[in-house]
Amino acid sequence: PRNLLSLLLISSLWWTSCHPVLKTPERVTGTWKGDVKIQCIYNPLTGYREVLVKWLVQRGSDHVTIFLRDYSGDHVQQAKYRGRLKVSHKVPGDVSLQLNNLQMDDRNHYTCEVTWQTPDGDQVRRDKITELRVQKYPYKPPKITTEALTTMQSSLEATTITSSTSDWTTSVTQTPQGTTTVPGGKLPIFAIILIICFCCIVVVTIAFIMFRRRTFQVLVHRMYARQTSNSEETTRVTTIASAYFNNEPDSQALINDYSDDPCLSQEYQITTRSTMTIPAC
Repeated sequence: PRNLLSLLLISSLWWTSCHPVLKTPERVTGTWKGDVKIQCIYNPLTGYREVLVKWLVQRGSDHVTIFLRDYSGDHVQQAKYRGRLKVSHKVPGDVSLQLNNLQMDDRNHYTCEVTWQTPDGDQVRRDKITELRVQKYPYKPPKITTEALTTMQSSLEATTITSSTSDWTTSVTQTPQGTTTVPGGKLPIFAIILIICFCCIVVVTIAFIMFRRRTFQVLVHRMYARQTSNSEETTRVTTIASAYFNNEPDSQALINDYSDDPCLSQEYQITTRSTMTIPAC
């Protein structure tokens, strides 16, 4: 029994290896409103003739034929695929499916099925299933811009043109008038340092001007307050002096009244700044 089982296994492997083998991807992703190609290829063998090609799509538990190629030609079996489905036929062994103007409901499992006629007159059929996915928006991988490519090319040209005595590694080109920076190249380090220093000087200058302006405003305010205080004191002193000189004639008249009577035997006091005693005659 073991020998018989081994013989059957070897026979099946030999039978499989002698027939064409289909190769398809497990999964293909397309973009809505775009085009997609589901590859299905095999290596043609001598004596094997392709007699039937089918593409089927899964609907529920059933498989529906959407494309058929036989001795009479190519036939699209479903109306929704007409005008946007075609199968390769120019290269032997290539029966890939091309779908144009993808719709969201096109995502499904597609089966590539090929039937050959063997040299003995028998027919052999093989099939492979591929999953088609349809996404709404295309995936955008990072791209290298034309500016970056131009910069790289300019750098290479600058390195080639630079003389052997110079040690330039930046993106520059030598001209008779002088050194010119290539458009798109990076700024030299010393230029960046100069820009930073200039910005610092501007900031410090603005801060100094604002500080001096603030100090000047405070000084003006103090001087104005001092002048106001001095004017008030001057007004007060003038008022006191005026009042004093207005009262002085009355005191002088009082002194005169007392001195007109020499025989008076009394003691009186005249108060101006000090007290005076006058004896009787």
